[in-house]
Amino acid sequence: MIPTPPAMFHWRQLSREPEYPLNVVDTDIETDVAVIGAGLTGLAAARHFALAGARVVLLDAGQIGQAASGRNNGQVIPHYGRHTPQEIEARFGAHRGAIFNRMVGGSADGVAKLVRDHALACDFVQNGWIQACHATSALARVRSVYEGWKDRGHQAEWLDRDAMTAHIGSSAFYGGWKAGSGGYLNPYAFCQGMARIAGDAGVDIRQDSAVLNLERVNRRWLLTCPGGSVLAREVLVTANLPQSAFWPGIGKVSVPVRVYQVSTGALAPEWQARILPGREGVSDTSRAICAFRYDSQGGLAMVGQHTLWHDAADRGRRAVAERLRKVFPGLPLQMADRYWEGTIAAVTDRLPRLMALAPGLNFAGIYSGRGVALSVAWGAMAAGLALGEVAERDAPVPVTRLRTVPFHGIGVQYARYMHPRLRAQDRKEIARSES
Repeated sequence: MIPTPPAMFHWRQLSREPEYPLNVVDTDIETDVAVIGAGLTGLAAARHFALAGARVVLLDAGQIGQAASGRNNGQVIPHYGRHTPQEIEARFGAHRGAIFNRMVGGSADGVAKLVRDHALACDFVQNGWIQACHATSALARVRSVYEGWKDRGHQAEWLDRDAMTAHIGSSAFYGGWKAGSGGYLNPYAFCQGMARIAGDAGVDIRQDSAVLNLERVNRRWLLTCPGGSVLAREVLVTANLPQSAFWPGIGKVSVPVRVYQVSTGALAPEWQARILPGREGVSDTSRAICAFRYDSQGGLAMVGQHTLWHDAADRGRRAVAERLRKVFPGLPLQMADRYWEGTIAAVTDRLPRLMALAPGLNFAGIYSGRGVALSVAWGAMAAGLALGEVAERDAPVPVTRLRTVPFHGIGVQYARYMHPRLRAQDRKEIARSES
């Protein structure tokens, strides 16, 4: 089998972390645990299994850092995509909800500790993450988020409009809050570093080794790959799975959402002094995805989404430049420099999943765009659950059977074409705020 050439994109170009050596499944292997998916969840889970003394094989259909874990905006966010801490405790009860809140609220510091303890060369900047209100209608909701985290002892600071303007360098936002433990990093480099420490713990990492079939054989699981097989007592699935068919229904547990990223060239020093002078990461509350942060060269990396993907690179570079000029009037930017794309796995409630698919076969993951920090904690927790270190009642969410997205096909089409509607809603809210 000829390995797939890895795609070159901005985070890979900037990475200072050595790439993990390529090794494929080219024979028949026996092991204690097989983990499917070498993203951040799988890397953290495999390492946890190995540190507990298990033999572990970690499989990926592609190469480390080439999927969502390595291609995202790299923001390390200790907060949910949709819910307040109060809502989590109301939904899951005081016991489980408090566990979930502690995991999410502490997830950024967990990443910081890994980076620090293992000298991961991923350009981690932990100066906080800001959630900025794109319209006055978002203020009450975001205030509730801030109060929820502050009441639970986490680093949370309310920013009125003047304070927000000072932090971001723009008057385009109406207030919001700052999570002090948040930040951002080079996600591709972080994946490579996580692979390094997983390998150091004894994990056998096999890339370009897609699982084509999974079947029960004498109380163990046989995973068939193009070049060989893996026989394991326990299997943990952590991959994004929109096209997978190795288990019935597994491709319908989430909806793929395609997004793009653009990075400008390094901004002039006077503009860097004005825009995000404190070097926080930012996500706003608009329905159409908007998040931005500096890269290690002093350029702004920003997320966007197309409805139609023809001429995507040129349109994306122009769209981001236009957006940045609106947020930062006078910014001398005609077209952003670098463009790349990726796909995230999402679900309607934006809550990650734990699923028991069969005896010894479990699933963990799906972060709906908020996975850089949480996925590391989630993977280690899922491994602890399988090992019996974590009781099921102490898991952050209930463990369910296979849970697919209802009307999956409709959801896929909605995710593809929802952008114009969301953008129109945002424009209406901004217009009301300005009137």
